[in-house]
Amino acid sequence: MFASALAALPELASAQAPFEEAVVDVGNVGITVTNAGFFGRASVRNNPTGPPSFEYPVDSGVEHLFEAGLWIGARRSDGVFTVRSGTVTNSSGYAPGRSGYEFAQESTIRELSTLPARDAFSSTAVSHQDFAATFADTASFVPGTSIPMPDPSGRLGAVVTMTSYAWNFPFAEYFVIFNFDIRNQSEAAWDSVYVGLWHDLVVRNVNTTSDAGGAFFSRGGYGFIDSLSASYAFNAGGDEETLNTYGALVFLGAEWVDPATGAPRFFHPNQAAAYVQDGYTAPYVNPRWWQFGGGTNELSRPTDDNVRYDRMATPYPNPDNFETPELYEEERVAWFERLRTDGQLSTGNWIGMTPVGPFPTIRPGESFQVTFAAVAALKPDEAQGQIGKPIDTNASRAILENNILWARRTYSGEDNNYNGVLDLGEDTNGNGTLDRYVIPEPPRSPEVRIEFESGSEDGSSSTRAIVYWDRLAEESVDPVTGLQDFEGYRLYRSNPGDDRAGNILDAASLVAQWDRTGNRSGFNNGFDEVALTEPVTFPGDDTEYWYRFVADDLLAGWQYLFTLTAFDEGDVTAGLPSFESSRTANATRIFPGTPASAESGRVGVYPNPYRVNAAWDGSTARTRRLNFYNLPSRAEVRIYTLAGEIVDEFRHEAATYAGDIRWYDNFSGENRILPGGEHSWDLLSAGGLGVSGGLYLYTVKDLDSGDTQTGKFVVIK
Repeated sequence: MFASALAALPELASAQAPFEEAVVDVGNVGITVTNAGFFGRASVRNNPTGPPSFEYPVDSGVEHLFEAGLWIGARRSDGVFTVRSGTVTNSSGYAPGRSGYEFAQESTIRELSTLPARDAFSSTAVSHQDFAATFADTASFVPGTSIPMPDPSGRLGAVVTMTSYAWNFPFAEYFVIFNFDIRNQSEAAWDSVYVGLWHDLVVRNVNTTSDAGGAFFSRGGYGFIDSLSASYAFNAGGDEETLNTYGALVFLGAEWVDPATGAPRFFHPNQAAAYVQDGYTAPYVNPRWWQFGGGTNELSRPTDDNVRYDRMATPYPNPDNFETPELYEEERVAWFERLRTDGQLSTGNWIGMTPVGPFPTIRPGESFQVTFAAVAALKPDEAQGQIGKPIDTNASRAILENNILWARRTYSGEDNNYNGVLDLGEDTNGNGTLDRYVIPEPPRSPEVRIEFESGSEDGSSSTRAIVYWDRLAEESVDPVTGLQDFEGYRLYRSNPGDDRAGNILDAASLVAQWDRTGNRSGFNNGFDEVALTEPVTFPGDDTEYWYRFVADDLLAGWQYLFTLTAFDEGDVTAGLPSFESSRTANATRIFPGTPASAESGRVGVYPNPYRVNAAWDGSTARTRRLNFYNLPSRAEVRIYTLAGEIVDEFRHEAATYAGDIRWYDNFSGENRILPGGEHSWDLLSAGGLGVSGGLYLYTVKDLDSGDTQTGKFVVIK
């Protein structure tokens, strides 16, 4: 009996692994992954300054997910249909032992990277950032606790290793691939198996929205791209200031062991005819949605395994329920129009499921792999702004579809025609094996360091940034062509005010390019303008910097983003265009201004007078910014009313200060450099209230010398 088979399952030695989270952060997508069968961060709305859930672009505040988790549905040998779920519909998200969170962690999260500069570098890594963890449905208790695991009678005996892959290449920085290696550890076969991702996709800007609770989740628009097996979501009705984006969960492919041959076989809807010819049910992806609350029949929340399995296996609308294909098609079109538009009416709180199946059988001891991707994209310019939120057309999805195709291209590797077979001419590396994740690569991203220099007598109005970088990119070899095809460097920089739109990285424009001479690629201008005769090093930094560029006339107090890429020559004969390294890998945000410890510097405030709102401010009373400059390295700043009442006070420590007000959370990122002698104040009192208009006094005490300076500024409202 199946129960006795489960009783024989061993408890693995690593079953005491604690619950862990890790953040994918190498590209332009930030995703929190776990070792318990799900990814995402359910608390991201209530705690937007913490790790991302599924954020794109990084540091924009635009999130795309509450939680997503693995579901495995099958018919056991005892005839019971069961579904093992990594997450279910719950307004609070994961908690140990909570019903529906049925996988227990068997290992901690392991990180590997193909990037030599990262601590996790390994020759066995697949991507720039691999995260891997194993979990199972066989534990009796939540690891490390006495809390019973939910639904022990529904066990399958499944052990799963989830591996996420992420890259910082420009064509790969907007997706993360999730591979699930699923093993049947029981002593009985699973039949009619479906594997899917449960998902609560919700696209909102958590920094700028004022919506909470149901109002936050009810603005969603949803859809499915049949040709790409992609369930997607967008912000259809939110009124916050934000970029308009898509978030999608995409089935890429699967491999299982065909019992007829004993060999692995590609499992994908594009192989449907071959499966039918061999007597199997055609593989298909069956997108489903149901309402978070309420709903009836097929649109209500599934509450037991029989209903959950039925949702994974049965389409909605179900063509078997219609007398003619025309009636079915009419209902199907109406259904997807409802999904697309409910968010405009604040009724778009839909929960989704993207399952694939049926795998005919998974025998004891066998493993199979199912691979999905989380993919994000901007809507095009014509679908931005408030008027663009409800737009969902073929044109508005063009960037999303291109990004999905790159995720598929990355997954397929040598499988150029996507049939799961190593055909003639596809064996790029000549090893006789169909290898996935073999993709053309640009040169490695340069190591960059930025230093400030004063550009005027007192340093308060003009500052220079010196950009240094190394030359290891010039040794890069493309894994597809085998060529050392480095061509040159490109430097990008944003302009003042680009940060307010929430996508400062893409707003950065080309400042300069230097590339090799003597060929038909690029400018052929060489590197003499920026090359150093000897490398420069800095204390505590062993990198040898061989190039130097001076960026002049930067305005104090404004945020600038600099990023430097390396690009290759491409290969016309191989059909490869020129590829460029990531614009996110070394992207650095700098705030020009005065250095610390300027002995003769007069402490001041700008803008003075301050007019609400200053040009760099956000749209709320808590995203304002006034700067003190020429501060000592260690200082105590106090702000007073004319009557002598203290409005606010803070300490400035140049060595550690990196911006401590809401403005930096909303409009900047962690990779920022401040000049040392400046500190931003948010115009809020010590009690968190906005200050009124008028004249204010301040004192700045040098904590090292004891000297005190005084001054005043005006707030105009």
